[in-house]
Amino acid sequence: MTRGRVWQTVLVAAGIFALMYALNHLMPLHRDDYDYSMIWQTGRHIASLSDVLESLQRHYLLHGGRMAAFFFLDVFLLLGKGIFDVANALMFLVFIVLLTIHARRDGRFWQEPGIFAVMGILAWLSFPHFGEVAVWKCGAAVYLWTGVIVALFFVPYNLHCKTIIDKSDMPARHWLIAPMFALGVLAGWSVENLAVTVFVLAAGLSWQAKRKGDLPLWMPAGAFGALAGLVLLVAAPGNFVRYDAQGSGKGILIHIGNQFAGNGEMVLYLLPVILLLIAAGRIYRLHLAEGARAGGEKAEPSGQAFGWGRMLCLAVIVLLVVSYFNGSFFADALRDFLVAHVLAPLGLDRPRTVERFSHVMAGFEEMAIYWLAIFFFYSLLKRALGFSHETLASARTVPWRSVLHTFPAARYAAFLIALALFNNFVMIAAPTFPARATFSSVAMILIAACAVLRDPVVRDCLWNHAKKTLLAASLAISVFTMTAALFITVAMQQENDVRLAIVKQGPKGTLAKTEDERVWVEAIPVNVLNGLGAGDAFGGALIHGLVEGWDLERTIRYASAAGAYVCARIECSTAMPTREQLDAFVETGVLP
Repeated sequence: MTRGRVWQTVLVAAGIFALMYALNHLMPLHRDDYDYSMIWQTGRHIASLSDVLESLQRHYLLHGGRMAAFFFLDVFLLLGKGIFDVANALMFLVFIVLLTIHARRDGRFWQEPGIFAVMGILAWLSFPHFGEVAVWKCGAAVYLWTGVIVALFFVPYNLHCKTIIDKSDMPARHWLIAPMFALGVLAGWSVENLAVTVFVLAAGLSWQAKRKGDLPLWMPAGAFGALAGLVLLVAAPGNFVRYDAQGSGKGILIHIGNQFAGNGEMVLYLLPVILLLIAAGRIYRLHLAEGARAGGEKAEPSGQAFGWGRMLCLAVIVLLVVSYFNGSFFADALRDFLVAHVLAPLGLDRPRTVERFSHVMAGFEEMAIYWLAIFFFYSLLKRALGFSHETLASARTVPWRSVLHTFPAARYAAFLIALALFNNFVMIAAPTFPARATFSSVAMILIAACAVLRDPVVRDCLWNHAKKTLLAASLAISVFTMTAALFITVAMQQENDVRLAIVKQGPKGTLAKTEDERVWVEAIPVNVLNGLGAGDAFGGALIHGLVEGWDLERTIRYASAAGAYVCARIECSTAMPTREQLDAFVETGVLP
């Protein structure tokens, strides 16, 4: 180990933390965060640790059994968003460290800053719905934080199994029995599909160690802890309440459909990892077919130096990037063309249909840039590695079983990929299968990819022949996606900021305040007959004034008058004033 590698690792860690902290800081509280800041289904704000425990009890009985995740969430929502921002950024960094340890099967992750950086980049690109599983407070508690617990739980298992393979000795460490049991309970008390995988894997590794004649007591203790956590998770009365509400009548076909949808979305997110694994597999087979090719003479490029196809693809990417950061003129033009010349002739031009189509097209450029860039750089990678029709034909003569037999990293990766598929299959028991639930499976596949990429056969070949291509790809794609993510979180924060505060005080009038202005509007005295609909009238007039660009005082005056107008009528919806009636009421104070 050199001091230079340590400092490189520190710089990578600092970069990961800085990005995650920026995203967390900019991301406002969102959706379920507001629900979990209250004692569950009471409407009372959590103000103490006893409130946290009460909320968890009610949640366990009424909604679900994910106690570990929501304990963290409730505590940090109690402490404040600023503390959670720091803690969540640190937790993501710890997760990347743990994934790197599993890829190396060694605790000294700082010895390979390159693999550490690759793990961070691939996690950034491949985690499904990254904002929902790693930044959004509620989602991060459910997926990221429980993922850290599970990854930490399996570190001793992985290291011990590696010592068995290497036929080296490892101390019994009886002091681990109690901690591993407790950690197993937390790991099993995580997320439904992951909890099953945790128990099955812990039990399977314990059985394998027993077969090898080297079973320390902490291994079955951890497996029993995982089983206990799984039972506590699944047996929660709230699960049945939630199941009845979300999908008890959906049937097996809907479950299977959710499986395909969730796994299909996972594949799209994993596209760069899949292509890297394909390239690694070809390197392995070529190595066996043609001898020790890795690290040898530089492969001859296949085809043209750059080619018109690559030039056209690059031009389209540049056009889309310019459009994306300048009002999305390309996506808007394409949307309008498709609406006018495809949807309209087919009779699919109803406002709601067009609205939904426009919503899909809003993300067209970002999606197109990302996928085109990946395939563009993969074509350059194939050229740099000399993947021609002739070389690939020779590679196909090598069976995959020979690859698995020859390369331990390939066997390890194949096992992890199979485990990820099993992890997803367990989700068939759930009423829904959101793509973010594949988070843990993606983590397993990332470990598999980095384990293969650090294999000297693959690493040397990629680094000797495709170094510039890989660096350019990682830099370009990461910079674009990070910039886009920061823009999105900034927009969310701006939308979440309070721009207008209104306090309705009945007969005392209405107080309104913006960042730069404060007004008070006196109430118009009326004989109140029925208060129903007054708030609706106030809100409608308020929105009208804001849309029309009225000044704050006029907007609030008209809104207050609209509410007073409806209060003076016995009816409700039919009492809403017209613009002419409201103008006259504001000017004279006399009901028409």
